[in-house]
Amino acid sequence: MYIWKIDPKANETEIVNKNYEIQTKLKAQLKVFHTRAMKKELIDNFELHVGKCEKSRLRHIISDLLGDFSAPENSASRNVDERVDLMVELGDPEFISDLRHLNGGLTNKFDTFWSYAQKYFESTVNENVLAVDERRHDTIQHLVQAISIQIPSEQWLRFQFWPRNPTYLSSLKYTGKLDAKFMVQSRQLRSNHIDNHYASALFRYLKELAIMFKDYSWLVFMDDKHRCKIGEPGYPVAAVERGKQVIVSYNKSFVVADHDFTKCGIIPSVIMFCDIPESIEDSFYQGKVYVGLKDPIFQPSSPIRHNSELYNLLVNDEQQNPFLFIYTDGGPDHRVNYLRVQLSLIALFVTLDLDLLVAVRTPPGHSWKNPVERIMSILNLGLQCIGLMRAEMNEGYEEIMKYCNSMEDIRNKAEEELQLKEQLLNSLHPTIELMENLIRRLELKEEPFGIFKAASDEEITTLWNSLLLIDNSLTMEDNSKKSIQNKSEFLEFYNHCCKSRHYFFEIKKCGLLDCHICKPVRCDSETWLKVHSFPDPIPTTDGKKYKSFEELYDQETTEEYRPSLTSDFEIFLKNSHDIFIEKLLINNTMQEYSDSITPYIKKYIMKEKRIKYLAIIDSKDRELFYLKDEVKEFKLHVLEFKGMMIYLLAKFTNSQGNWIKYLTIIVIYEHSYFCIVKLFK
Repeated sequence: MYIWKIDPKANETEIVNKNYEIQTKLKAQLKVFHTRAMKKELIDNFELHVGKCEKSRLRHIISDLLGDFSAPENSASRNVDERVDLMVELGDPEFISDLRHLNGGLTNKFDTFWSYAQKYFESTVNENVLAVDERRHDTIQHLVQAISIQIPSEQWLRFQFWPRNPTYLSSLKYTGKLDAKFMVQSRQLRSNHIDNHYASALFRYLKELAIMFKDYSWLVFMDDKHRCKIGEPGYPVAAVERGKQVIVSYNKSFVVADHDFTKCGIIPSVIMFCDIPESIEDSFYQGKVYVGLKDPIFQPSSPIRHNSELYNLLVNDEQQNPFLFIYTDGGPDHRVNYLRVQLSLIALFVTLDLDLLVAVRTPPGHSWKNPVERIMSILNLGLQCIGLMRAEMNEGYEEIMKYCNSMEDIRNKAEEELQLKEQLLNSLHPTIELMENLIRRLELKEEPFGIFKAASDEEITTLWNSLLLIDNSLTMEDNSKKSIQNKSEFLEFYNHCCKSRHYFFEIKKCGLLDCHICKPVRCDSETWLKVHSFPDPIPTTDGKKYKSFEELYDQETTEEYRPSLTSDFEIFLKNSHDIFIEKLLINNTMQEYSDSITPYIKKYIMKEKRIKYLAIIDSKDRELFYLKDEVKEFKLHVLEFKGMMIYLLAKFTNSQGNWIKYLTIIVIYEHSYFCIVKLFK
């Protein structure tokens, strides 16, 4: 920027002429700078018309003719340009010698060796017959048949392979003469599932619901870490797989037993209380993390244990919120469409006197979606530096443990020796204390980890007994839908307050003051008016994505758009719309209500009047014509409804007379038999 003085007494014409004169002088003095692209274009055009020329000479010509003052690209170019300038100044073209003409290209000295090496790898590497030193304690793995090759250097040999990542600059040094490369195993493969996007939409809905009621809600992420091995006394085992270097004393070596199987272990359970952000775009990976350590032998994971531990944390929280939102993986202890999981959630709902509880799970094979999975990597780092073993018990109990080879053996022995359970838990106590001290030093975004104790049998029983407020006939053995079919009071509460779906479970009070089934709500009336049922995802009109939470929240929805809901039997019925069925026998044995094929029978056969005779065994192992309401509906569409061919079911039972867990459909059409079998996992 230039500034000059103007005479205030001069007229306008004099000022304009003076400014023009000054601008002309300044323009002649301004330095010119060209971009690299402009220089490259000039050099390419010159070589196109004149021929190849040294780039350093061309850069000097461009700089001299155009008055370019641009800086060199790097220090090497600057040194070369300085020598070219000196050559031109001295007028001696031989002042600089280009020694690159002495380069003879790549040597072919080892071509014969590489051709034989290529044949060797084609016969070994590509046939997957390699062996490695699996028990070494360092970072080197050996190709057993190729460790005696004499080479100039190890690095030089590596450059003859393919680069590990061709996008790196170092890949230019690799020749690729051998069609093989060194790789570190990565665990980033994700299994695909038909409900992946459907379940992701539910997780987004849950986060948006938590944001909507941010001041009244807990948002909790839960999961169990993989079992940490515990060695026998005097025989420590690495807590986690080797992955990171750790610091030890200069005269010590960090050595643990190299063993794949241990009798004892510790399972860390992780509960994360999320600090709910202001927007869905903000991070949910923040909050307070609690870790509990449990013995899998006498403190096995179960839905009621998980929720007992969660209750102990929630009841001591300063802010007693009326809404609880839970996100877990799809394991058997968290699968929200299992009755035993639902019962534990209902017990938690009743004990905390919540107004709303929504539990959502991940689809199969996608537990990585759970934010608490990231906590596992922090735990792995914290447990890298220790080897674990239990303390020694009394000699008699150690003798018993010698003959126990599994957790089941230890449990069976504990029934005979009543003190074995207490002795084993006491021997694990020092190990658990060691791990707890390490975990307390870990933190998530400057928030230190907390510790919770495994739920005791008394705490589990206390939480379960809260279900007796709903139905005092419930027992801890009532963990299947068949076992509660006669629990009328519980079924009344379940149908009144609960909403069960394949990927989420909701418990919600009705809000009526005179309701005899659920208690009055705790939140204020203005907030409660905004509370609606948790929505099921519904695709947009173009089918490319699911509708937003705002579009669906105050609507009544069903899970008819869940992709996995469309079964093979439904597809069969759709494709056979022109067939009239003479007789149909259905054994509707199922594990879950969502597996029932009765809705498909109604939709594709009965309402289209495509059947003459119908006989069904329903999920409660009773013939459906004993259920009067269903029979009335069926008779509207079926010519004759009766229990026929029931004797054929004997062919589909095992030797003990128990029902085989699959669905068998026999269709008799024009004297031909069609049998469809749907297997259950």
